[in-house]
Amino acid sequence: MQIWLNEQAYSPSAATNLLALVAELALPEKAVAIAIGGDIIPRSQWQETALTDGIQVAVFQAIAGG
Repeated sequence: MQIWLNEQAYSPSAATNLLALVAELALPEKAVAIAIGGDIIPRSQWQETALTDGIQVAVFQAIAGG
């Protein structure tokens, strides 16, 4: 399977849902937002949101600043 992750082709090794993708990418769950097709997916739905071939995923990380 190949997905589009932040507009770049990516083939997840074992991830089948958004929660597994976050773990595979070693991202901190609390400082990340994920959108599919431009729609933000609530963290409570990450486990039930399946990755499918060709899906467009955007990952945003919170950055502290002043």
